[in-house]
Amino acid sequence: MTHGSEVSTTGLDAHVAAALAYLAGPFSGVLVLLAERTNRFVRFHAWQSIVGLGGLGVIVGLLLVLAFSSVLVSATAFRALMIAAWAMWGVWILCWVLLLVAAFTRRRWKLPIAGGYAERLSSR
Repeated sequence: MTHGSEVSTTGLDAHVAAALAYLAGPFSGVLVLLAERTNRFVRFHAWQSIVGLGGLGVIVGLLLVLAFSSVLVSATAFRALMIAAWAMWGVWILCWVLLLVAAFTRRRWKLPIAGGYAERLSSR
């Protein structure tokens, strides 16, 4: 069964609105969520953008803060935390692309942890 074939309350096709939820990361997810009232497919992708991409972004930010906090303590810790931050940034970009394509092609691809939260929040 394909999802997202109907029109959403945003005035766009549901798959376009769902893809727009990922376009600017969690920021566009918030905007789409504010505009969409009824379509669960669109709301799911908006919530997943907020929870999933937002959560990954917070992790990247925390790793960068820890890296620069550790620069005076240990060069090795700084280097390890910077590598971890860059790797997590790569994961963020990979998830962003996969989620954007999945939404546009009318699929519901769930992130491991955030997808469950998005599923519950979108049904409210």
